[in-house]
Amino acid sequence: MYRSFLLASALASTVLLSAQPIVHQVLVLNEGYYNTASQTQEVPVTLGSYDPATGIYQTVATIPDARFGNHVAVDGEVIYVAADSFLLKYDANTFALLGSTIVRGIRRFAFWGDAMVITRGEIGGLPDYCEVRDKNSLELLYSINNTTLPFSCEGVTVVGDKAYIAENNAFDWTNLTGKIGVLDLATDAWENSIDLGPDGLNPETVMVEGDAVYAFNNKDFSGSSISKMSLGGVLAYTHNITSGSGCGSTAKAGNRVYYMEYAQNVLSRYDLTTDAVLDTLTGSPATYGLIDDPINHVLYGTTTDFFSSGELHVMAYDGQVMSTVPVGVSPGRLALDVRSSTGMQQNAVPMAHLFPNPANDELFVTLPQGAGAITITDASGRAVIGVPATSRAAQRMNVSGLAPGIYTLRAQGVAPVRFCKN
Repeated sequence: MYRSFLLASALASTVLLSAQPIVHQVLVLNEGYYNTASQTQEVPVTLGSYDPATGIYQTVATIPDARFGNHVAVDGEVIYVAADSFLLKYDANTFALLGSTIVRGIRRFAFWGDAMVITRGEIGGLPDYCEVRDKNSLELLYSINNTTLPFSCEGVTVVGDKAYIAENNAFDWTNLTGKIGVLDLATDAWENSIDLGPDGLNPETVMVEGDAVYAFNNKDFSGSSISKMSLGGVLAYTHNITSGSGCGSTAKAGNRVYYMEYAQNVLSRYDLTTDAVLDTLTGSPATYGLIDDPINHVLYGTTTDFFSSGELHVMAYDGQVMSTVPVGVSPGRLALDVRSSTGMQQNAVPMAHLFPNPANDELFVTLPQGAGAITITDASGRAVIGVPATSRAAQRMNVSGLAPGIYTLRAQGVAPVRFCKN
Protein backbone atom coordinates (compact mmCIF):
# COMPACT_ATOMS: atom_id res chain seq x y z
CA MET A 1 0.00 0.00 0.00
CA TYR A 2 2.79 2.41 0.93
CA ARG A 3 4.67 1.63 -2.29
CA SER A 4 1.54 2.20 -4.38
CA PHE A 5 0.89 5.50 -2.64
CA LEU A 6 4.48 6.59 -3.12
CA LEU A 7 4.45 5.74 -6.83
CA ALA A 8 1.17 7.57 -7.24
CA SER A 9 2.63 10.53 -5.37
CA ALA A 10 5.69 10.55 -7.61
CA LEU A 11 3.46 10.44 -10.70
CA ALA A 12 1.36 13.28 -9.35
CA SER A 13 4.54 15.21 -8.63
CA THR A 14 5.70 14.68 -12.22
CA VAL A 15 2.40 15.97 -13.60
CA LEU A 16 2.41 18.96 -11.28
CA LEU A 17 6.01 19.83 -12.04
CA SER A 18 5.36 19.71 -15.79
CA ALA A 19 2.91 22.56 -15.50
CA GLN A 20 4.42 24.39 -12.56
CA PRO A 21 5.79 27.93 -12.87
CA ILE A 22 9.08 28.57 -11.10
CA VAL A 23 10.95 31.72 -10.13
CA HIS A 24 14.10 31.42 -12.20
CA GLN A 25 15.65 34.55 -10.67
CA VAL A 26 14.86 37.73 -8.78
CA LEU A 27 16.22 40.85 -10.51
CA VAL A 28 17.52 43.64 -8.29
CA LEU A 29 18.04 47.15 -9.68
CA ASN A 30 20.59 48.95 -7.50
CA GLU A 31 20.45 52.73 -7.83
CA GLY A 32 24.04 53.21 -6.68
CA TYR A 33 25.10 56.48 -5.10
CA TYR A 34 25.15 59.84 -6.84
CA ASN A 35 26.91 62.52 -4.79
CA THR A 36 24.83 65.64 -5.37
CA ALA A 37 27.44 67.88 -3.71
CA SER A 38 30.25 66.86 -6.07
CA GLN A 39 27.84 65.82 -8.86
CA THR A 40 29.70 62.56 -9.33
CA GLN A 41 28.48 58.96 -9.52
CA GLU A 42 30.47 57.39 -6.69
CA VAL A 43 28.73 53.98 -6.93
CA PRO A 44 27.36 52.99 -10.34
CA VAL A 45 23.87 51.74 -11.10
CA THR A 46 23.92 47.95 -11.34
CA LEU A 47 21.57 45.09 -12.15
CA GLY A 48 21.81 41.96 -10.00
CA SER A 49 20.34 38.46 -10.08
CA TYR A 50 19.35 36.42 -7.04
CA ASP A 51 18.77 32.67 -7.42
CA PRO A 52 16.11 31.47 -4.94
CA ALA A 53 17.29 27.87 -5.41
CA THR A 54 20.83 28.49 -4.22
CA GLY A 55 20.53 31.76 -2.30
CA ILE A 56 23.35 33.19 -4.43
CA TYR A 57 23.39 36.79 -5.67
CA GLN A 58 25.56 38.14 -8.47
CA THR A 59 25.95 41.46 -10.26
CA VAL A 60 25.12 40.85 -13.92
CA ALA A 61 25.32 44.32 -15.49
CA THR A 62 26.71 47.77 -14.74
CA ILE A 63 24.91 50.75 -16.27
CA PRO A 64 27.34 53.62 -16.94
CA ASP A 65 26.34 57.30 -17.15
CA ALA A 66 23.14 56.76 -15.15
CA ARG A 67 22.60 58.66 -11.90
CA PHE A 68 19.82 56.39 -10.59
CA GLY A 69 17.62 53.39 -11.43
CA ASN A 70 13.87 53.74 -11.93
CA HIS A 71 12.32 50.41 -12.87
CA VAL A 72 13.01 46.81 -13.88
CA ALA A 73 10.66 44.20 -15.34
CA VAL A 74 10.88 40.88 -17.17
CA ASP A 75 8.88 40.04 -20.30
CA GLY A 76 9.51 36.60 -21.76
CA GLU A 77 13.25 36.07 -21.51
CA VAL A 78 14.12 39.76 -21.78
CA ILE A 79 14.90 42.11 -18.88
CA TYR A 80 13.88 45.75 -19.35
CA VAL A 81 15.49 48.47 -17.24
CA ALA A 82 14.77 52.18 -16.84
CA ALA A 83 17.83 54.01 -15.48
CA ASP A 84 18.05 57.80 -15.49
CA SER A 85 17.01 58.60 -19.08
CA PHE A 86 17.94 55.21 -20.53
CA LEU A 87 15.63 52.39 -21.55
CA LEU A 88 17.67 49.20 -21.87
CA LYS A 89 16.94 45.56 -22.62
CA TYR A 90 19.05 42.55 -21.61
CA ASP A 91 18.97 38.85 -22.38
CA ALA A 92 17.60 37.19 -19.23
CA ASN A 93 19.91 34.19 -19.66
CA THR A 94 23.23 35.70 -20.74
CA PHE A 95 22.59 39.27 -19.52
CA ALA A 96 23.95 40.59 -22.82
CA LEU A 97 22.74 44.09 -23.70
CA LEU A 98 20.23 43.68 -26.55
CA GLY A 99 19.37 47.33 -27.15
CA SER A 100 18.92 50.75 -25.60
CA THR A 101 17.42 54.13 -26.33
CA ILE A 102 17.01 57.53 -24.67
CA VAL A 103 13.67 58.24 -23.00
CA ARG A 104 14.08 61.43 -21.05
CA GLY A 105 12.37 61.29 -17.66
CA ILE A 106 11.39 57.60 -17.92
CA ARG A 107 9.72 56.34 -14.74
CA ARG A 108 7.85 53.01 -15.06
CA PHE A 109 6.52 50.72 -17.79
CA ALA A 110 4.12 47.84 -18.42
CA PHE A 111 3.58 45.50 -21.36
CA TRP A 112 0.69 44.94 -23.77
CA GLY A 113 1.44 42.40 -26.48
CA ASP A 114 4.42 43.69 -28.44
CA ALA A 115 4.03 47.18 -26.99
CA MET A 116 5.18 48.77 -23.75
CA VAL A 117 3.45 51.67 -22.00
CA ILE A 118 5.96 54.10 -20.48
CA THR A 119 5.36 56.84 -17.92
CA ARG A 120 7.58 59.91 -17.70
CA GLY A 121 8.30 62.80 -15.35
CA GLU A 122 11.07 65.34 -14.92
CA ILE A 123 11.79 68.78 -13.51
CA GLY A 124 11.19 71.43 -16.15
CA GLY A 125 8.39 69.69 -17.98
CA LEU A 126 8.21 67.35 -20.98
CA PRO A 127 6.26 67.38 -24.25
CA ASP A 128 4.45 64.23 -23.10
CA TYR A 129 4.20 62.11 -19.96
CA CYS A 130 3.03 58.84 -21.45
CA GLU A 131 4.26 57.05 -24.54
CA VAL A 132 3.88 53.65 -26.16
CA ARG A 133 6.88 51.93 -27.74
CA ASP A 134 7.56 48.70 -29.58
CA LYS A 135 9.10 46.41 -26.94
CA ASN A 136 11.30 44.67 -29.52
CA SER A 137 12.79 47.64 -31.38
CA LEU A 138 12.17 50.21 -28.60
CA GLU A 139 10.90 52.58 -31.31
CA LEU A 140 8.21 55.12 -30.43
CA LEU A 141 4.72 54.19 -31.65
CA TYR A 142 2.78 57.16 -30.25
CA SER A 143 2.51 59.42 -27.21
CA ILE A 144 -0.15 61.35 -25.31
CA ASN A 145 0.60 65.07 -25.60
CA ASN A 146 0.83 67.28 -22.53
CA THR A 147 -2.37 69.10 -23.43
CA THR A 148 -4.38 65.92 -22.92
CA LEU A 149 -2.17 64.67 -20.08
CA PRO A 150 -0.42 67.65 -18.44
CA PHE A 151 0.99 65.87 -15.37
CA SER A 152 4.06 63.79 -14.59
CA CYS A 153 3.16 60.13 -14.18
CA GLU A 154 4.52 57.21 -12.17
CA GLY A 155 3.02 53.72 -11.74
CA VAL A 156 1.27 51.90 -14.58
CA THR A 157 -0.50 48.56 -14.91
CA VAL A 158 -2.28 46.97 -17.87
CA VAL A 159 -5.57 45.08 -17.57
CA GLY A 160 -6.98 43.72 -20.80
CA ASP A 161 -6.69 46.46 -23.40
CA LYS A 162 -6.44 49.33 -20.93
CA ALA A 163 -3.52 50.92 -19.11
CA TYR A 164 -4.17 52.51 -15.71
CA ILE A 165 -1.65 55.27 -15.01
CA ALA A 166 -0.82 57.20 -11.82
CA GLU A 167 -0.85 60.97 -12.50
CA ASN A 168 0.85 62.84 -9.66
CA ASN A 169 2.70 65.90 -11.05
CA ALA A 170 5.41 64.75 -8.64
CA PHE A 171 8.16 66.98 -9.99
CA ASP A 172 6.18 70.11 -9.12
CA TRP A 173 5.98 69.50 -5.38
CA THR A 174 3.85 72.57 -4.64
CA ASN A 175 1.20 71.53 -7.16
CA LEU A 176 0.73 67.80 -6.60
CA THR A 177 -2.28 66.10 -8.13
CA GLY A 178 -3.94 62.73 -7.64
CA LYS A 179 -5.57 60.98 -10.58
CA ILE A 180 -5.66 57.62 -12.34
CA GLY A 181 -5.61 58.02 -16.09
CA VAL A 182 -7.02 55.42 -18.47
CA LEU A 183 -5.44 54.74 -21.88
CA ASP A 184 -7.30 52.50 -24.33
CA LEU A 185 -4.52 50.54 -26.00
CA ALA A 186 -6.82 49.01 -28.61
CA THR A 187 -7.74 52.43 -30.01
CA ASP A 188 -4.62 54.43 -28.95
CA ALA A 189 -7.00 56.87 -27.26
CA TRP A 190 -6.80 58.59 -23.87
CA GLU A 191 -10.15 57.89 -22.20
CA ASN A 192 -10.24 60.01 -19.06
CA SER A 193 -8.66 60.77 -15.68
CA ILE A 194 -10.33 59.77 -12.41
CA ASP A 195 -9.77 62.23 -9.55
CA LEU A 196 -8.84 60.45 -6.31
CA GLY A 197 -9.92 63.35 -4.12
CA PRO A 198 -8.00 65.65 -1.75
CA ASP A 199 -6.50 62.71 0.19
CA GLY A 200 -5.42 60.91 -3.00
CA LEU A 201 -2.56 63.19 -4.01
CA ASN A 202 0.69 61.81 -5.43
CA PRO A 203 -0.31 58.26 -6.42
CA GLU A 204 2.77 56.12 -7.00
CA THR A 205 1.88 52.42 -7.25
CA VAL A 206 -1.09 51.07 -9.22
CA MET A 207 -2.37 47.56 -8.41
CA VAL A 208 -5.25 45.34 -9.52
CA GLU A 209 -7.25 42.86 -7.46
CA GLY A 210 -10.34 41.25 -8.95
CA ASP A 211 -12.38 43.87 -10.77
CA ALA A 212 -10.87 46.84 -8.94
CA VAL A 213 -7.85 49.12 -9.37
CA TYR A 214 -6.00 50.33 -6.29
CA ALA A 215 -3.54 53.21 -5.97
CA PHE A 216 -1.06 53.75 -3.15
CA ASN A 217 -0.73 57.50 -2.64
CA ASN A 218 2.12 59.38 -0.94
CA LYS A 219 0.02 62.55 -0.60
CA ASP A 220 2.31 65.46 0.37
CA PHE A 221 4.62 63.06 2.27
CA SER A 222 2.86 63.87 5.54
CA GLY A 223 0.85 60.66 5.17
CA SER A 224 -0.23 57.88 2.83
CA SER A 225 -3.57 56.69 1.49
CA ILE A 226 -5.08 53.94 -0.64
CA SER A 227 -7.69 54.57 -3.32
CA LYS A 228 -10.04 52.05 -4.90
CA MET A 229 -11.84 52.41 -8.22
CA SER A 230 -13.63 50.04 -10.58
CA LEU A 231 -12.11 48.97 -13.88
CA GLY A 232 -14.80 51.13 -15.42
CA GLY A 233 -13.37 54.22 -13.73
CA VAL A 234 -15.73 54.85 -10.81
CA LEU A 235 -13.98 55.90 -7.57
CA ALA A 236 -15.11 53.84 -4.56
CA TYR A 237 -13.00 55.45 -1.84
CA THR A 238 -9.73 57.01 -0.73
CA HIS A 239 -8.70 55.91 2.76
CA ASN A 240 -5.93 57.49 4.83
CA ILE A 241 -3.80 54.68 6.27
CA THR A 242 -0.65 56.06 7.88
CA SER A 243 1.37 59.11 8.79
CA GLY A 244 4.54 59.49 6.76
CA SER A 245 5.16 57.83 3.42
CA GLY A 246 7.95 56.73 1.16
CA CYS A 247 9.00 55.77 -2.34
CA GLY A 248 8.55 52.32 -3.80
CA SER A 249 8.17 50.15 -0.72
CA THR A 250 4.68 48.95 -1.53
CA ALA A 251 3.62 45.51 -2.77
CA LYS A 252 0.38 43.61 -3.18
CA ALA A 253 0.43 40.00 -2.02
CA GLY A 254 -2.88 38.28 -2.62
CA ASN A 255 -5.63 40.44 -1.16
CA ARG A 256 -3.28 42.47 1.06
CA VAL A 257 -1.13 45.51 0.40
CA TYR A 258 2.17 45.74 2.27
CA TYR A 259 3.54 49.24 2.86
CA MET A 260 6.02 51.06 5.09
CA GLU A 261 4.61 52.41 8.36
CA TYR A 262 7.16 55.19 8.73
CA ALA A 263 5.99 56.27 12.17
CA GLN A 264 7.24 52.88 13.44
CA ASN A 265 9.73 52.10 10.63
CA VAL A 266 8.22 48.66 9.94
CA LEU A 267 5.78 47.17 7.44
CA SER A 268 2.01 47.26 7.79
CA ARG A 269 -0.75 45.50 5.87
CA TYR A 270 -3.98 46.76 4.36
CA ASP A 271 -6.72 44.18 3.74
CA LEU A 272 -8.46 44.61 0.38
CA THR A 273 -11.38 42.41 1.46
CA THR A 274 -12.29 44.55 4.46
CA ASP A 275 -10.95 47.86 3.07
CA ALA A 276 -9.12 48.53 6.30
CA VAL A 277 -5.65 48.41 7.86
CA LEU A 278 -5.09 44.86 9.07
CA ASP A 279 -2.00 45.04 11.28
CA THR A 280 1.55 46.27 11.82
CA LEU A 281 4.33 43.69 11.37
CA THR A 282 6.54 44.25 14.39
CA GLY A 283 10.12 43.20 13.74
CA SER A 284 9.93 43.52 9.96
CA PRO A 285 12.74 45.44 8.22
CA ALA A 286 12.40 49.04 7.02
CA THR A 287 12.30 48.11 3.34
CA TYR A 288 13.24 50.34 0.42
CA GLY A 289 12.11 47.90 -2.27
CA LEU A 290 9.45 45.20 -1.94
CA ILE A 291 7.89 42.51 -4.14
CA ASP A 292 5.69 39.44 -3.65
CA ASP A 293 6.72 35.96 -4.80
CA PRO A 294 3.36 34.12 -4.99
CA ILE A 295 5.01 30.95 -6.30
CA ASN A 296 7.36 30.42 -3.36
CA HIS A 297 5.00 32.20 -0.93
CA VAL A 298 7.52 34.76 0.30
CA LEU A 299 8.27 38.46 0.03
CA TYR A 300 11.57 39.94 -1.12
CA GLY A 301 12.49 43.21 0.55
CA THR A 302 15.58 45.40 0.41
CA THR A 303 17.30 47.65 2.92
CA THR A 304 20.14 50.14 2.40
CA ASP A 305 22.08 53.04 3.87
CA PHE A 306 21.87 54.69 0.41
CA PHE A 307 25.60 55.27 -0.04
CA SER A 308 27.67 52.19 0.81
CA SER A 309 25.61 49.02 1.22
CA GLY A 310 22.39 47.19 0.48
CA GLU A 311 20.76 43.87 1.39
CA LEU A 312 18.07 41.61 -0.06
CA HIS A 313 15.87 39.81 2.47
CA VAL A 314 13.69 36.75 1.93
CA MET A 315 10.70 37.35 4.19
CA ALA A 316 7.69 35.41 5.40
CA TYR A 317 4.27 36.99 4.99
CA ASP A 318 4.34 38.03 8.64
CA GLY A 319 7.36 40.23 7.87
CA GLN A 320 9.97 38.05 9.56
CA VAL A 321 13.30 37.72 7.75
CA MET A 322 14.16 34.16 6.71
CA SER A 323 17.49 34.84 5.00
CA THR A 324 19.60 37.80 3.83
CA VAL A 325 22.24 38.36 1.14
CA PRO A 326 24.29 41.51 0.42
CA VAL A 327 23.50 43.23 -2.88
CA GLY A 328 24.36 46.64 -4.38
CA VAL A 329 23.83 50.13 -2.98
CA SER A 330 20.25 51.47 -2.89
CA PRO A 331 18.40 48.40 -4.20
CA GLY A 332 15.05 50.00 -4.92
CA ARG A 333 13.27 48.03 -7.67
CA LEU A 334 12.76 44.27 -7.92
CA ALA A 335 11.32 41.94 -10.57
CA LEU A 336 10.58 38.22 -10.81
CA ASP A 337 11.72 36.16 -13.77
CA VAL A 338 8.99 33.48 -13.81
CA ARG A 339 9.26 30.54 -16.18
CA SER A 340 7.54 27.23 -16.81
CA SER A 341 9.33 24.17 -15.48
CA THR A 342 8.70 22.51 -18.86
CA GLY A 343 10.65 25.31 -20.54
CA MET A 344 13.80 24.74 -18.54
CA GLN A 345 16.56 22.74 -20.19
CA GLN A 346 16.67 19.84 -17.75
CA ASN A 347 16.69 16.81 -20.04
CA ALA A 348 20.47 16.45 -19.91
CA VAL A 349 20.42 16.01 -16.12
CA PRO A 350 18.16 13.48 -14.33
CA MET A 351 15.40 14.96 -12.19
CA ALA A 352 14.28 14.18 -8.67
CA HIS A 353 10.54 14.27 -8.05
CA LEU A 354 9.00 15.64 -4.84
CA PHE A 355 5.53 15.40 -3.36
CA PRO A 356 3.78 17.31 -1.88
CA ASN A 357 5.05 20.80 -2.69
CA PRO A 358 4.53 22.86 -0.53
CA ALA A 359 5.31 20.30 2.19
CA ASN A 360 4.20 20.24 5.82
CA ASP A 361 5.65 17.33 7.80
CA GLU A 362 6.75 14.77 5.20
CA LEU A 363 8.34 14.95 1.77
CA PHE A 364 8.18 11.98 -0.62
CA VAL A 365 11.24 11.86 -2.88
CA THR A 366 11.84 9.77 -5.99
CA LEU A 367 15.42 9.72 -7.31
CA PRO A 368 16.82 8.33 -10.57
CA GLN A 369 19.00 5.23 -10.36
CA GLY A 370 22.53 5.89 -9.16
CA ALA A 371 21.78 9.16 -7.34
CA GLY A 372 24.01 10.00 -4.40
CA ALA A 373 23.37 11.26 -0.88
CA ILE A 374 20.60 13.82 -0.41
CA THR A 375 21.25 17.29 0.99
CA ILE A 376 18.58 19.89 1.69
CA THR A 377 19.75 23.51 1.82
CA ASP A 378 17.89 26.63 2.93
CA ALA A 379 17.60 29.89 0.98
CA SER A 380 21.05 31.00 2.13
CA GLY A 381 22.68 27.78 0.86
CA ARG A 382 23.21 26.29 4.35
CA ALA A 383 22.74 22.50 4.62
CA VAL A 384 19.88 21.71 7.04
CA ILE A 385 19.22 17.99 6.34
CA GLY A 386 21.53 15.25 5.06
CA VAL A 387 20.52 11.70 4.08
CA PRO A 388 23.08 9.02 3.04
CA ALA A 389 22.91 7.43 -0.39
CA THR A 390 20.59 4.43 -0.66
CA SER A 391 19.65 1.87 -3.28
CA ARG A 392 15.97 2.72 -2.82
CA ALA A 393 14.60 5.00 -5.53
CA ALA A 394 11.73 6.26 -3.36
CA GLN A 395 12.21 7.78 0.10
CA ARG A 396 10.08 9.47 2.72
CA MET A 397 11.76 12.37 4.52
CA ASN A 398 10.73 14.09 7.74
CA VAL A 399 10.84 17.89 7.23
CA SER A 400 8.63 18.86 10.16
CA GLY A 401 11.58 20.48 11.94
CA LEU A 402 12.29 22.94 9.14
CA ALA A 403 11.18 26.53 9.47
CA PRO A 404 8.74 27.78 6.80
CA GLY A 405 10.53 28.93 3.66
CA ILE A 406 12.20 27.94 0.41
CA TYR A 407 14.52 24.91 0.33
CA THR A 408 16.47 23.05 -2.32
CA LEU A 409 16.94 19.28 -2.50
CA ARG A 410 20.25 18.21 -4.00
CA ALA A 411 21.78 14.83 -4.81
CA GLN A 412 24.89 13.96 -6.79
CA GLY A 413 24.10 13.50 -10.48
CA VAL A 414 20.62 15.00 -10.10
CA ALA A 415 19.32 18.48 -10.99
CA PRO A 416 18.47 20.49 -7.83
CA VAL A 417 14.77 20.81 -7.07
CA ARG A 418 13.16 23.58 -5.01
CA PHE A 419 10.30 23.09 -2.60
CA CYS A 420 8.44 25.20 -0.08
CA LYS A 421 7.97 24.24 3.57
CA ASN A 422 4.75 25.56 5.11
